[in-house]
Amino acid sequence: MSDPIYRVGDRVRATYEGVIDEVDEHDPHRFRFRVSQYDTDYFRTDSDAMRHELVAAVEWPPLPGDTWTDASGKDWFAHTPEEYGEGIALTCESGASFDRDELETADQLCGPFRLKTPGKRRLEQPEQRPERPC
Repeated sequence: MSDPIYRVGDRVRATYEGVIDEVDEHDPHRFRFRVSQYDTDYFRTDSDAMRHELVAAVEWPPLPGDTWTDASGKDWFAHTPEEYGEGIALTCESGASFDRDELETADQLCGPFRLKTPGKRRLEQPEQRPERPC
């Protein structure tokens, strides 16, 4: 059995956007997808009939100290920008950098991003799960 492509809470695009509520523990290519506030359905990621892509990892947005990986495999380091003293910036191993107001642009140009290594701040905060309607 292979590893799941997605995780609970990831935001994906599959004709429309929604939130994964469950990954089948016996079949990692099958997941339950919330298509509206009250309606969910199962989809298979290994079907040629279905187009899907990650929109945002469940951990997004970055926190200072995190290391993220972009769509091409480059590492990005999340930090507090020196000039502001607050907020968040992402700086790539290649030198590119996006400040707090540019994270959406960074995601559009280089994403989707996946959390590679959580920073101290993320490890110290309580685990957050997506809200469920019921």
